[in-house]
Amino acid sequence: MSGRPKWLPTASICNQANEMASRGLTVSQIADCLGISESTLYGKQNEYIEFLEAIKKGRAEGLNQVSNALFEKAIDGNVTAMIYFLKVRDRENWGENQPEPLREIPPINIIVDSRAVQS
Repeated sequence: MSGRPKWLPTASICNQANEMASRGLTVSQIADCLGISESTLYGKQNEYIEFLEAIKKGRAEGLNQVSNALFEKAIDGNVTAMIYFLKVRDRENWGENQPEPLREIPPINIIVDSRAVQS
């Protein structure tokens, strides 16, 4: 039987996947770079826990680096970074989709004309 050799996530491939995930590549992009389909990538993640963990760890490392850089910019006085950080981290107080405060509806006086009442 000939054909394509079975694809295995070696330690080197796990390192590559980790690096790509840390740089923000999507699953589809990682699969393309590794020369496999998305379904193969998902299947190998289920089959090889070290491959799954490499991608998960890479994503976490990338988020950590970017969030730390954003935080440092905000601390250094970058107003745009401050606003973005607060909008994302404290949506209740800084988010854009704040509900409008409830306004009191003034009382309504209803006057019934005695001629309108039937006996």
